[in-house]
Amino acid sequence: MSDNVNEIMAEYYQQSDLYYKLEHDVKDIISTLLEVNHIKISNMAARIKTEEALRNKIMYKNKYSHLDEITDILGVRIITLFEKDVDTIFELLDKTFEICEIVDKRKKRKNNRIEFGYNSLHLILKFTDSRCQLVEYQKYLDIRFEVQIRTVLQHAWAEVEHGLGYKSFYEPPMEVKRKLNRLSSTLEILDEELERIRYDIALYNQSFDKEEKIMKTDINKDSLIAYVNNSELLNNMVQEIAQRQHFVVVRDTSFISHQKLPTKLSMYGYQYIHELDADIRRYETTIYNIGDDMCNRIYHDNKLLNLYSSIMWFTFIPVIKNLVSGMDDITDQNLEDVIYETFKNNYSSVFEVFNKKL
Repeated sequence: MSDNVNEIMAEYYQQSDLYYKLEHDVKDIISTLLEVNHIKISNMAARIKTEEALRNKIMYKNKYSHLDEITDILGVRIITLFEKDVDTIFELLDKTFEICEIVDKRKKRKNNRIEFGYNSLHLILKFTDSRCQLVEYQKYLDIRFEVQIRTVLQHAWAEVEHGLGYKSFYEPPMEVKRKLNRLSSTLEILDEELERIRYDIALYNQSFDKEEKIMKTDINKDSLIAYVNNSELLNNMVQEIAQRQHFVVVRDTSFISHQKLPTKLSMYGYQYIHELDADIRRYETTIYNIGDDMCNRIYHDNKLLNLYSSIMWFTFIPVIKNLVSGMDDITDQNLEDVIYETFKNNYSSVFEVFNKKL
């Protein structure tokens, strides 16, 4: 047996550089797959089995004659945010590599519900023959490696289970098993609920192409973007100001978050888009005048006018209304004139109060 161990370890030393190159290329290919397919993950890590771990495996398993029989010299672990992404990533890997073996340890796929704990999809992969025809990958022909895919909640459970020392020499009592089973089942439910929430959010975002649905939506960054994009009034207003002053209209949605417009609108009492829209229509002329004035004051250098600035122009109005609320000579007929004159003559003060409302 010792001769066997020494022979395999000698192969390991000779091919260690090759495995480190394999690690780099496998991570690069998988990262590209995830990026191109717009899959967000929690983490991806790769490791080469250490000398000590390999030696122990050879001795304890007592079945290996050559290094290429050991399939996890290189191991890659992908931690997904959502459960369905496990299967999506599997499909991508299936199209990219040759699958030599599949071990599905996800408990919900099994009938024996007394089992609990470690949930993961294990794959043994290798480069396809067609990919190995490329010069840079010829050296990887028939070298197998392991990929584990699981959700962040499944990974957290595996870490906790390991910390509890469940996989010890002695079998834990049935009462402990039942407790662990209940906790593990709870994590499965959480995974399922997160998937449902992701689906609900996707439907919610898709509904923004219908104007009547936008109007009933609560104010947040996404609903403000959809509202402005679909508002003929605001689009025409910004286009008219830009054309008159020879500006170029741009659409930079980060402006909404940068100026914290959803938070400010909430502080001014606006909860739903239809409430905002009603006052935007009421103060249309004032919003136009404020926007036109700001083009002269601060936008003139770069000649770019952001479409979403129109919401900021509106948010000056509640600030100014608070500033002039004590004036006796304000009527419904002259309110808009007072608001605009106050903005124009006290621009710095209005902007200071506006920024203090963060």
